[in-house]
Amino acid sequence: MNNELPTTTLVIFGITGDLASRYILPALAKLDELGQLPENFRLLGLSRRQISSEDVLKGETSRLKKYLETTQMDMADPADYQKLKEKLPAQGQKIFYLSIPPAAVMPILRRLSAAGLNHGNTKLLLEKPFGYDLESARELISEIEECFKEDQVYRIDHYMAKEMAQNISVFLGSNALFRKIWNNQFIDSIDIIAAEKIGIEGRADFYEQTGALRDIVQNHLMNLAALTLMRPCGSLFEFEDMPERRLEALKSLKAADPNGAVRAQYDGYQDEVSNERSLVETFAAVTLESSDPRWHGVPIKLVTGKNLDTKVTEIRVRFKQTDESQANELCLRIQPKEGVEIDLWAKQPGFSHDLRHLPLSFDYAQGAERLPNAYEQVLVDAMRSRTSLFAGAGEVLETWRVLQPILEHWQMNSNINTYKPGVAVEQVLEADV
Repeated sequence: MNNELPTTTLVIFGITGDLASRYILPALAKLDELGQLPENFRLLGLSRRQISSEDVLKGETSRLKKYLETTQMDMADPADYQKLKEKLPAQGQKIFYLSIPPAAVMPILRRLSAAGLNHGNTKLLLEKPFGYDLESARELISEIEECFKEDQVYRIDHYMAKEMAQNISVFLGSNALFRKIWNNQFIDSIDIIAAEKIGIEGRADFYEQTGALRDIVQNHLMNLAALTLMRPCGSLFEFEDMPERRLEALKSLKAADPNGAVRAQYDGYQDEVSNERSLVETFAAVTLESSDPRWHGVPIKLVTGKNLDTKVTEIRVRFKQTDESQANELCLRIQPKEGVEIDLWAKQPGFSHDLRHLPLSFDYAQGAERLPNAYEQVLVDAMRSRTSLFAGAGEVLETWRVLQPILEHWQMNSNINTYKPGVAVEQVLEADV
């Protein structure tokens, strides 16, 4: 056990849900195996129906039985929140993880507040979405602030918790080779891409209400953009400055031009969702500009799509061609196989003077037994009160501000491209295929 961590009671609303069973509980089991849970750790699982520990702990998560207590709770009954309060120890921190549908979040937060469960060393772990557009995000943040203080709120983006994402700023700030050239004098363009091979995987109701822009671009890709554009951290001691630096980078982004955006839908989607008139995008591409003098004139393209030819999340930085030199490209790969790759030009072996590409790559996992997964990192950082991986209210509002013109334009416009499943990102961007 880790006696450096404070005494912690983790309360999971929705312990029987998919998120808990697939991600949260396995992450906790791994942390227990690695000795990364607090010395005095307690897990309280809440469910609408009567359940036992055996009902939720299977296989590798069975090791959590020594920590877990399950409780039936009517989430709409204020009296049950008083009973919950009585179950929680007076000492140590309490973390409420809301692994529940978005519509249920605010009613639960209001009842937690009314029961006096918002005071002292209490934290909230919240999953996206954080609003549906700019106005709804403002309303949500305002409602949360009526119940909890902002410094108690930990908004999760598991992309930012990936090891390579955490290392973007350190990689740029601690290596003079890149720190000196990380500006518009040397960089021609930046593409941030999250491609998936799977479709909507039976999540018709969710996707019809969300779409690719809200599901991936507004949070994951905008946050990666902020990490890429912000002033790099020169040392590990500046990690706590990251939220403020990300916010500064987001504030510098201009509101997106709808004319520079692309939306498309893969063939067969309308049949999957049983809606032949659906205009929901499964592919979205947005080109942004920054008013920061360091990035003036550098297009920043955010691209995501489902049912494509590959699964990858990466940041591609294309350097300018100078004089007779060839343009190089740097790839920061977030997933899979987290790492860095740069294309170099070299002479072709032999008697000719032809050039060829030579990729120089670095596998971030090299030399490590394993990399912590995102949910392991999220849980440890929340318990340690580290905020660098979590999005603040200001960051959420800025991402919606940037994308709001596109949301409004698409709402008024019925044009949407189509593409065949299994094609490459570049093909969707070029035209209907």
